[in-house]
Amino acid sequence: MKALIFTMTVGEGHNMMARSLEQAFKNKNIETKIVQTFGYNEKRVARENKLFLWACKHIPHIYDFVWNKLRKKNHATDKLPYYVKDCLNYFDEQINNYKPDIIMCTHFYASSVLTYMKKQNLIDKKIITGTILVDFCLAPYWEHSNKIDYVFQPYTNTTNDLIVKGFNNKQIITTGLPIREEFYANYNQNEIRKNLNLPEKFTILNIGGGNGLGNTLKLVKSILSKNLDIMLIVINGKNIKNYNKIEKFITKNKIKNVINLGFVNNVHEYMMSSDVLVSRCGSSCLTEGISVGKPFIIREKMILNEKINKKFFIENGCALGMKKITDAGDKVEYLKNNPKIYEKMKKNIEKMRKPYSAQKIVEFLINKIEQ
Repeated sequence: MKALIFTMTVGEGHNMMARSLEQAFKNKNIETKIVQTFGYNEKRVARENKLFLWACKHIPHIYDFVWNKLRKKNHATDKLPYYVKDCLNYFDEQINNYKPDIIMCTHFYASSVLTYMKKQNLIDKKIITGTILVDFCLAPYWEHSNKIDYVFQPYTNTTNDLIVKGFNNKQIITTGLPIREEFYANYNQNEIRKNLNLPEKFTILNIGGGNGLGNTLKLVKSILSKNLDIMLIVINGKNIKNYNKIEKFITKNKIKNVINLGFVNNVHEYMMSSDVLVSRCGSSCLTEGISVGKPFIIREKMILNEKINKKFFIENGCALGMKKITDAGDKVEYLKNNPKIYEKMKKNIEKMRKPYSAQKIVEFLINKIEQ
């Protein structure tokens, strides 16, 4: 049995989910291959990522306007959608050469291509196809994926929206989002802190995703302005500029309760060692935080899908929200000084957990092949 996974680099979340699925397939002794949706052109891969990150940083309001306007319309078509018009030959080549039994997508661009191929009978009907809904809301153009066999959603709140887009109940499976198994491990917070040389203090972890988005130095200053007895960990990811700014600041001011990090491979350990996560509202980071049971403080100035995610988690009592970056200190102080509210948030998060999602998705697909 073979599995083929189409992913897409627009941020790192989709790739992380692809790798999680890959590991789950391999744990079942299934040969697996990950392919970029625009893998036929490395410049296109880089351009898609660069445009996405640039829009998040520089034109979030324009991005929001266009994104919201497009998602309210039904763009159903029997043609190959314009945004993947050059992908067909590449997908056909990858599928015919690899001959998979299962094809999974971690971005709807890929499942749009597969839907067109299914409509045109360009794909073997025995191949089971699936796609991941990576947010707690629908992006524009999801109607272009509605002939995929299964869509795996993070929570039940998007079921009706998928049905409006042309999916049926049998296609929609609620599993949570696929993340690495490490985030579901039983752990002792004190032991992990000891291994990481962290003190026994109320600990805040700021994480901006793999690309370290956001004005992190201003956020750090806001939290430190409250003079709280806390430890603050900052993971900057690939953002060397942010890392250098913070390093200069804490060195100059001889600050001892801030740990400044670049890109790390043990994010799960830092999450487990922390009490509160300060983050944007990307779905993979949210899922990882839920999996380790940590309340969120969700950041300001995000793109619309992240804003919708943010609203969902605040309404479900799992997070507090920042309107401006200087809110960070107030939110940290509020959670530290209100242990009952903090514990209630942890209980609400426990209700949202859907552990071992990658394994459940893989087992579901294997069962469908074996039926």
